[in-house]
Amino acid sequence: MNFLYSQPANQPWAKYANNADPKWWKDRGLTMSMLVIFAIWLTQSTDGYDKSLTSSIQSMTAWKTAMGKPNSHSLGLINASLSMGGLVFAVPASYIEDWFGRRVGIFFGMVLLLAGSIIQSAANDVGVFTGGRVLVGAGIATAVTCAPILCQEIAHPRMRGQVASLYNVMFNFGALFVTWIAYGTAYLGDNQWAWRIPTIGQNVPCLLVLLALPWIPESPRWLIQKGKVDQAHEILAKYHANGKMDDELVLFELNEIREAVQLEKESRLTWVECFSTPGNRKRFLLLTLVSIVTNWNGKAIVTYYFSSVLKLIGITQQTHVTGFNAGIQVFNLAATLIGAGVCESWGRRRVWLSAFGIMVVANVIQTACSAAYAHHASSGAGIGTLVGVFLYSFGFDFACNPLLFTYEVEIMTLGLRSKGLAWAVTLNNGQGVAISYANSVGLAALGWKFYLVYLALLLVFIVIIYFFFPETSGKTLEEVAVMFDGEDSLLYIRNHAEMDMSAAGVGSAGVGYISQVVGGNDTKVIEKV
Repeated sequence: MNFLYSQPANQPWAKYANNADPKWWKDRGLTMSMLVIFAIWLTQSTDGYDKSLTSSIQSMTAWKTAMGKPNSHSLGLINASLSMGGLVFAVPASYIEDWFGRRVGIFFGMVLLLAGSIIQSAANDVGVFTGGRVLVGAGIATAVTCAPILCQEIAHPRMRGQVASLYNVMFNFGALFVTWIAYGTAYLGDNQWAWRIPTIGQNVPCLLVLLALPWIPESPRWLIQKGKVDQAHEILAKYHANGKMDDELVLFELNEIREAVQLEKESRLTWVECFSTPGNRKRFLLLTLVSIVTNWNGKAIVTYYFSSVLKLIGITQQTHVTGFNAGIQVFNLAATLIGAGVCESWGRRRVWLSAFGIMVVANVIQTACSAAYAHHASSGAGIGTLVGVFLYSFGFDFACNPLLFTYEVEIMTLGLRSKGLAWAVTLNNGQGVAISYANSVGLAALGWKFYLVYLALLLVFIVIIYFFFPETSGKTLEEVAVMFDGEDSLLYIRNHAEMDMSAAGVGSAGVGYISQVVGGNDTKVIEKV
């Protein structure tokens, strides 16, 4: 249970009294907030489900028959279709959530996904199946442009880091769900329900989110941005202090958010504005780099073409393939939970660097063993390849899953958050289209040699992470976001929030920092009050 508890003593908010039990599961308000957050997490399980669906059913004879025995190019189109939908809908989704709120964006996403999954499960040819997946991809992109933002914006400060990192753990739950369903239905043999049941199953998390949506609150930060301060105050008090409106921490949060909104007030927040300042350009550069390193590391081969990889080493029986798919998803979930558990205590940078180091080792093992098996089909080489696959998965899931949406949300200011995530989701889906084709054709043409391309990329990514990825653990969203604008912005928000608290006679430690800008980004503390 302590997994979701972190309270760095050196953070400004930590000194304020809070009407909440340190153990969240013993506190009504925090328990309610976690139930709400869990419902939001379910949106990401739909992403994991759908991205693992084709790798779970493409080895089934019944699916191949229904789809007309698709070749590698058709498989590439089917896999890419999910990203095609996301590529088109991510940017419009940012406007929906900016204008109408995070909850409305999630609703539209789930409705699109539901419609697409119905079409997909009723398909009898590649065209209809692909069309359904395009709509599913559009729904996922719309929902995940809103959901991770809402999670972090309603989370208690001491739990925000873990809540953020656990969001993408639900990707693994969705993948685990579909692979085990497919493993069970694989025993139906040539029956069409062998693949239709797993395809229908993607409706389950979607329906659960829609049923829970009326009880999910709107983002307090979005409400304050729209001038609905009293409503935001009530939500913060309800979920962070058991309804105590004059709670010190709640008042500090409220003031900090208001100061952050005030700092951004003069900005029109258009797409041109996103790139108009050095701080914003740094943010979008980092979003782009995060998207690249999490997409082009070679893990997609395991995700989309695991059955092809197994075929490469001689594992072709349908039940064996689906069994391996199910087993690796259990392993992936465990690795993601471990990464999510240490990303606050270790820090983001250490987790990123450790994970990519592991993937380099895994790539070397997998490449060497796959090459050996290609020249001489020995069981030892085959087992070594599988070891490489599982180690590769561990490295990826240790960092890329828990930190992907964590990083992408927390580095953006409130006004840029929806556009930033839309940018990231669009990039992810655009690269998803390219990777789907590249992996399908590359693996078919080059076999084991194709892994060498990703080995070179992994080494480059380690250098990028070391020099460009900042440390963000232990800070509030407002404090992380202004790191890119220099110390002056951070001090502006922190000092004004604390001075507002001091003026109101609030502060458990009676401490507020008043800082003076000496010049540029150099600051000093001149008084403690």
